[in-house]
Amino acid sequence: MRRCLGCNMKNIYVRILLFLLWAVTVAILSTSFAVAYIILPSLSKRACHHPSHRHYHCWRQAKYNTKLYTSQEDDNSIQTSSSQQQSSVLDSISYRKVNENDIPTCFRIEFTSYPLDESASIDNLYYRQRVAGDYFWIATLPTNIANEYITKQSTDTDEDTTIIGYICSTRCNEFVEESMSTHDANGSILAIHSVVVDEPYRRMGVASAMMQNYLKEMIPFSSFNANTRESGFERILLLAKAHLLGFYVDNGFMVLRPSPIVHGSDTWYELEARQYHLERMIRMQAMNTSPKQQYPSTTSQTRSFDTYSRSTANPDEEIDEAFIYGRDQRRDKLHAELIKLGINPTEFESHPERCGTSAVRTYNSFLLPKSKGALAVAESPTRARVVANNISFLVREHKADQEEWLRNVDQNRNTESADEGQSNSNTKEKHPIVIVLDNIRSAHNVGNILRLAEASQVESVRLCGMTPRPPHPKVLKTAMGAAKYVSLGTYDGGEKQMSTLETVRDLKAKGYKVYGVETTENATSYDQIKDDDNTPVAYVFGNELIGVDVDVLKECDNIICLPTYGIKNSLNIASCVAIIVWDRLKLINQSYN
Repeated sequence: MRRCLGCNMKNIYVRILLFLLWAVTVAILSTSFAVAYIILPSLSKRACHHPSHRHYHCWRQAKYNTKLYTSQEDDNSIQTSSSQQQSSVLDSISYRKVNENDIPTCFRIEFTSYPLDESASIDNLYYRQRVAGDYFWIATLPTNIANEYITKQSTDTDEDTTIIGYICSTRCNEFVEESMSTHDANGSILAIHSVVVDEPYRRMGVASAMMQNYLKEMIPFSSFNANTRESGFERILLLAKAHLLGFYVDNGFMVLRPSPIVHGSDTWYELEARQYHLERMIRMQAMNTSPKQQYPSTTSQTRSFDTYSRSTANPDEEIDEAFIYGRDQRRDKLHAELIKLGINPTEFESHPERCGTSAVRTYNSFLLPKSKGALAVAESPTRARVVANNISFLVREHKADQEEWLRNVDQNRNTESADEGQSNSNTKEKHPIVIVLDNIRSAHNVGNILRLAEASQVESVRLCGMTPRPPHPKVLKTAMGAAKYVSLGTYDGGEKQMSTLETVRDLKAKGYKVYGVETTENATSYDQIKDDDNTPVAYVFGNELIGVDVDVLKECDNIICLPTYGIKNSLNIASCVAIIVWDRLKLINQSYN
């Protein structure tokens, strides 16, 4: 028993010794790692500042800079090479309509570019080529250039050109799922199904070049072109995933909404070609295809309705067929819009004197544009409506000018007095009314008030505090020339601009009864004031947000307000001034009568 107990004690000591050895080993290893990864790096950072270590550190930095410079040169050379390759591809691309022999290649590009649940079948491509071939265009490269970008693939043809992408569409009247598999030759919508580029030629600008060329080729089939009459489509729509929205926006499309059409497992968005982008393409195309004409004079000349010449300045110029056929169609569109506005369009040709020179000139310019750029604008779908609205205004202006009983012009403002050489507006007797504006913020409101002050012939308008004054451009613009006929009273005849409180005290000292126009609990309705009609009065109108200053209100003889019957408890200050002043004029005129 003793021997066994001794053996057991020895085993325990051995185990304790082994545990201590293991602990010491772990501590030594931990210390080594700490020295290697924490202490030495910090010491090396400090040592690099010592003169003895600078040479080695500078050599390492120089070596790093050399590597960095070399890598930047390599990146620049790669970018330059890539740019040259991209330019070579874009300059070599040609476009044409698809034929039946091209469909297998198009299907191969479609199949490798889209998931199985999104790609069109080869039968669908054959169908689109057969029934909508005018809207199915492919981009090709010379085979020798195309082969430079193909590594593991071989070209699909032994011909001189290789198909690198395509765009196909069909026409429909509703942009719904059924439109993906049918074609209506007279549909008002051009639905683009595929814009796809073969994988070796992507990220070179090929897709953008294809899209711009495609839109240019589609314009002759649209309602933008007058030659297509009513058979042209009116909109260009397509579906795209979220990561491609930026590409299509950059190429002239705008996002409409998430599409309810289910096509595969991802969410799609509906986009539409912007009308402005298409009109710009038409103008650019017209400018690039027509020679620049140097006209001897910029003076407008009369153009005959019986000729098809674009401009009488160059009558020998060869006439484009678009001007011959498009003229009658533009006339029909314009006449239809004029009839909607209640104008008889036949008078422009039978009795132009009834419409006025300006309206006839506008009518004539729309039918016979002077340039192909102007022609392109005239043929846009909404242009006839815009021109008709302009003509309607010019006709109404002409008719109003012919009626002597209408007073829609300022007849007395610039009439000079024969004896004194002053305008009638300054020689007329003023009404004993003064308008005081207390720190008005809006220059437009001040201009409106000066205009109505001249129309009502008040004695003066006092502009106090921060209120804008002439010659502030917004004040003069809104006053429409009336500012120079309104007296702006000064303090004691000097040039100093008065505060509102000083103005009120000055007017009270001169015998004016001063009313503060403000909404308060003790305010009296303006129509309840019964003053002598000969008493000179002054009305103080306050800031648009905080109203009349409290100290000014305390100095006023009385406070009046305009009753309101809705949620708002106040009106625009210019409207308020008009109501108060004309109510006072009514009382003055009654006393005169």
